[in-house]
Amino acid sequence: MNNVLIHIPHSSYHIPPEYKSLFFLKGDDLFQEQVKMTDSYTNELFDIRGVQKIVFSISRLVCDVERFRNEEDEEMTKQGMWVCYTRTSDCKPLKFVDYPHKQEILKLHYDKHHSFFEKLVEQMLKKHKQCLIIDAHSFSSAPLPYELHSQNFRPDICIGTDNFHTPPIVAEYLCESFSKLGYSVGVNNPFCGTIVPLKFYGKAKNVMSVMLEINRSLYMDESTGEKNLSFLKVKQDIMQVLTLCPFLKVEP
Repeated sequence: MNNVLIHIPHSSYHIPPEYKSLFFLKGDDLFQEQVKMTDSYTNELFDIRGVQKIVFSISRLVCDVERFRNEEDEEMTKQGMWVCYTRTSDCKPLKFVDYPHKQEILKLHYDKHHSFFEKLVEQMLKKHKQCLIIDAHSFSSAPLPYELHSQNFRPDICIGTDNFHTPPIVAEYLCESFSKLGYSVGVNNPFCGTIVPLKFYGKAKNVMSVMLEINRSLYMDESTGEKNLSFLKVKQDIMQVLTLCPFLKVEP
């Protein structure tokens, strides 16, 4: 029995050819921006046998599916990082975005992803009566200029919670388990919250969610984007923590 759905929104480097001309950054400059902003290798770190996952296949620099659909509802809009980014990690111009482009991105990519996400949750509820979403991310070891709530302390692991959708037992288990493995852990630091499809948000207690963010310095070279020698150990530790959790119905 498996009631877990892993959501991986920011692992892709893929920029569809039809959008490349919109970017002011080119070549290595664009690649370096992607290294800073992509949750590199999270699709591999959270690849756990028997656990369903949904991976967004396009770079967040084109479409960020974890932003609110309405620009006015999204606090990162003022940083040029709504669904369609217009600014870089250091707040400089990134790409040309107009109204028709926004509507195209929403229709072809954002809405399609969220529709599929919602259907997967519905299927899991039908089969298991409950669903626990693991919102899988990574973060830079040092604060980036665009961050609104950055602090100097950057733990190894960040656990993001929601007052309605994150059972305290889940957050407590994750904190304790990673701490026992020698990792420093922050709760809602440096990032907070976790994703839930809007259909269920604030309504369905049986749709649970917790965000799990990994400090990139643990598993990769943040300057080159390459994996480091600890990559496999970090992956194994994540797998151990998730598969041994008595609350999550995951088959190891």
